[in-house]
Amino acid sequence: MVIRSLGLFLVEVSAGTSLLLLFFPVRLLGKGFFSLHGFIAGTALLLAAVVSSGDRTVVGMVSLAMLALYTLFSRIGLQRFARIFLAAAAAGLYGTLAAAARTLDPDRWGWIFAGEALGSLLFGSVLLTMNLGHWYLISKSLPASLLLRAAAGYAAACVARAAFLAVVAFRPANAGAWEALTSLDRDGLFFLFRVLWGILGPLALSYFIFQTSRMRSNQAATGLLYVALVFVLIGELLSAYLTVLTRFPA
Repeated sequence: MVIRSLGLFLVEVSAGTSLLLLFFPVRLLGKGFFSLHGFIAGTALLLAAVVSSGDRTVVGMVSLAMLALYTLFSRIGLQRFARIFLAAAAAGLYGTLAAAARTLDPDRWGWIFAGEALGSLLFGSVLLTMNLGHWYLISKSLPASLLLRAAAGYAAACVARAAFLAVVAFRPANAGAWEALTSLDRDGLFFLFRVLWGILGPLALSYFIFQTSRMRSNQAATGLLYVALVFVLIGELLSAYLTVLTRFPA
């Protein structure tokens, strides 16, 4: 159970990082930024394959190869050309998440997939935005608006993640699983920590990150993003565990 949920989380990390990396401007950020995140996405997917050796798929292995090619071509300065491989990898990874959702609950897999997808975007946004804050120390010519837009994207991902959980809580597709999540005799304590660390914490921090970015206080924003990354990491790990355990998009 724990191994399977860890594998699911790692695929989400790879998927969110790959998809959102497509929206970062190649002409403003150097090859190092793109090759670094291609490497991170590829390493996460490789670890997912290692820990979930029984769940390896052809699509997952092809996505890993695409990420390796993307990282290689980005490293030698061909980021624009390499985006073809990145887009292919992202498509394959979200297909892998959809297949995992179908395995967990063939009847209500769409809700589970939506939760996985939003979790991947939340983690990918906080990771990329945090590292973008560091890039301002490397390149003094980066426009301030770039970090502000990334911070706004992270805030939007936080709101979307919170709104989705509110929707599934208000009208749970699986009443039995929801009861297990909210019962202190069963999984209620884990779910409480998931909400506090993975929903409320990142949501509260998103406001301060956006405000410090707007004031061009990049170091303060990056420090807050470090904290947000830890919150999202814990929250999405708990989410993956509870989703695998209850078959509910926690």
